[in-house]
Amino acid sequence: MASSPIADLFAGPTRREALRLAVFAAAFPPLVACAPATPAPRKIKWGRDVCEFCHMTFADRRFAAEVWDPETNRAHIYDDFGCAVLAASESGLADRAEAPFWVTDDAAPDVWLDARAAHYRDDSVTPMGYSHSAGSGPAYRLDFPAAVAAIRDKAACEHHA
Repeated sequence: MASSPIADLFAGPTRREALRLAVFAAAFPPLVACAPATPAPRKIKWGRDVCEFCHMTFADRRFAAEVWDPETNRAHIYDDFGCAVLAASESGLADRAEAPFWVTDDAAPDVWLDARAAHYRDDSVTPMGYSHSAGSGPAYRLDFPAAVAAIRDKAACEHHA
């Protein structure tokens, strides 16, 4: 049976070609499997995902925070900015400027802010009671270092009481 150019277009790979492809895929899985991760807030499944610090289910979009771990190329999710601060403090990420840190704007919860550049108020009723939320306006008078210090102080007082 003679081969035609059109029939050759639809012909499957030979055994030898299939074996070569399988060997290549097995030898170089990183090239085939995935691309490098880009630091960005991950999508939270509201009402299903749980905070990685306190293990509460995410319910209020106004207070969520995420911290990117450059060692694992993964965003860690928290239901309260205070949980994010304490977890990032424990892991050493809170004081590493190269580790991206995000927080939702409490007035526009679908907007992620750079937590290190955001401003905070300390009179919000947050899921875990750390009382800090991010946004803009005169009520948001604390910068990131001041908000982090206040949360760390509150946690230290609670653990000693």
